Amino acid sequence: MDVNPLPRLGYCPACSDEIRVRADGTLFQHSSPGWPRCPGSRRPVGLLEPTFVRWLHANAARKDAYTNRVTHLAQHKFRGCTRSPNRTPADMTWTTAEELHDELHRQQVRLTGSENRSGYGGTERCDWVCRDVATAGRIYAELAAS
Repeated sequence: MDVNPLPRLGYCPACSDEIRVRADGTLFQHSSPGWPRCPGSRRPVGLLEPTFVRWLHANAARKDAYTNRVTHLAQHKFRGCTRSPNRTPADMTWTTAEELHDELHRQQVRLTGSENRSGYGGTERCDWVCRDVATAGRIYAELAAS
């Protein structure tokens, strides 16, 4: 499965956003609220750890959601409907694949009163979304280990 590598991110000193960092250590150009382009420094304040949530967010911009389950999961989590703003890793209550899996089951309990996600009257706790989260977690772990 084709996925993005772990992202290199840093804090912008002017707008405090998480911005991609080039190989030479400078920040990519970016916009910030109220500015067409951020007037900040070209160097980040500090580099950020490439966590699971940041890596999954980096995969949300890919165009292969119909054939790539990781991209589909990323777009589902970070790209809402067309009327709502896109979410960022800072908006999420989870940072690891395990925390995301637990959050899916907490949402299911709130909606239906049961942890089972396998459809109407299902007896299995997990469904295809849980399997996609597990797959994404394994891919992230392999990338982080290398």
